[in-house]
Amino acid sequence: MTKKNMIYFISLCMLCIEFILCRYVFFEIHGMKDWSLILFLFGLFVMVISFLLKARLVSIFTAIAYMVGWIAGIIFQTNDVDLGGGRTNSLWILWTVVFIFSVILSVLIQLIVIKKKKIDKK
Repeated sequence: MTKKNMIYFISLCMLCIEFILCRYVFFEIHGMKDWSLILFLFGLFVMVISFLLKARLVSIFTAIAYMVGWIAGIIFQTNDVDLGGGRTNSLWILWTVVFIFSVILSVLIQLIVIKKKKIDKK
């Protein structure tokens, strides 16, 4: 395994560990079975694409963003009651928004880095 590919492997391992932590270890904190898996699969998809496109920053940011999104959701979540009297919680929304925003931000940063490298080569 090359040094460049090692970054993707470490990022993937980080994402898998974070998924296990969020889904199983911290389950009592949030009680979501499916949403942690859905976000993990999205992150996995992003990592595969970043590997194919050689976008290392995207892979690194995706791995970090999964847990950062979860932590932001835990810190800033609110509990409420909907119109039907059911309980609602904003953790999943915050987690998703922070995670997806971070992935989009990483793509933009990666594009800037690529463009800068092209300009520097000229």
